[in-house]
Amino acid sequence: MNSVHINTDFAAGKVRVEDNPGMPETNAKMMELHLQELLDQTVGAAPGVLLSVHAPLLGLDWSGAAGVASLERGDALHPEYGFRIASMSKTFTGALIAQLLERGKLKLSDPITAYLPADIAGLVPVASGYSVSDITLDLLLRHRAGFSDFATSPEWVSEIGADPGRPRSPQEIIRWACAHGELAGAPNERYCYSDTGYVLLGLALEALTGRPYWQLCREQLFDPLGMDSTWLEGYEEHRTALSHPYVVMNGQYIDALQIHGSVDWAAGGHVSTLADIRQFLRGLFNCRLFSKVETLDTFLLGAESSPNYYYAMGVGRKQILGHHLWGHLGHWGSFMSYCPEQRLSLCGTLNYDQATHNDFIARVLALVFPPN
Repeated sequence: MNSVHINTDFAAGKVRVEDNPGMPETNAKMMELHLQELLDQTVGAAPGVLLSVHAPLLGLDWSGAAGVASLERGDALHPEYGFRIASMSKTFTGALIAQLLERGKLKLSDPITAYLPADIAGLVPVASGYSVSDITLDLLLRHRAGFSDFATSPEWVSEIGADPGRPRSPQEIIRWACAHGELAGAPNERYCYSDTGYVLLGLALEALTGRPYWQLCREQLFDPLGMDSTWLEGYEEHRTALSHPYVVMNGQYIDALQIHGSVDWAAGGHVSTLADIRQFLRGLFNCRLFSKVETLDTFLLGAESSPNYYYAMGVGRKQILGHHLWGHLGHWGSFMSYCPEQRLSLCGTLNYDQATHNDFIARVLALVFPPN
């Protein structure tokens, strides 16, 4: 695996971005107008768009919204509304594992069997010639355990469609996932993105700490960073008004809020806001969640999973328009990215399942960093 450093002087607090004067106020205001125009232009295919851009070296700190929170009601979407972040939750799960690693509570080479109840461990599928003990925490974190992705399978879509509003426990989810679908390969044979591994990691976190996953996120991540508007659906009370994500089928937009929020749990079950995700990105990459900068380096340690995409412990890195972006995407059009070189954080959602996240991010970057 490749080690990647993101400027540990900045993470350790030795670089003060607030000392940079940024761009003239008139230029910043013009850029904000252009960003709002982009959001307005994006509405149509996207029912509602949320975007936050924080570029302190440019003096830019802006959040905006366009479109509606609900197509059925037609009510305007506002920047403070919550949205389903889907697979962006994986970064939360990875950060919790990294914290326990820093405290010496686990090793990445530990087999998942060390932290699973025997009845669950006995269900985990594995390629011929291997045992479940060959599946380590490290392989789960980096999507190299050999699982296919149950969450995107037609069988799971049918399962959810038969009773979308029913809550599902993580034990029920993982039992279903282990019983359905083909294996993608042997442990560590190749990268294959899979929610299965992150549900198992959530169960491992609960077994190791004796605390529920939602509480770990609240105490170890959200409270320290002041993320008061983020919650795990199905386990905590709503904390904000909620924008609606949509499934697009045969040109029809179907409200996905009818799907109970518990169905992806530690792999993608949170709701958050622009302000909270901004706090998370800046807190994570400024090393506020870890005691040692070396833990952040380990958290970012991974390997290329596909051309122009590198995956570490629940966080990926890609390059768009020459900018290196760390972060994650979510199924419902959600995205979060951090560019260490520019101290840039951006996040938001397009609120539908066929969103082309990277294209939208490229359009944002072209406005923030226009070509000479």
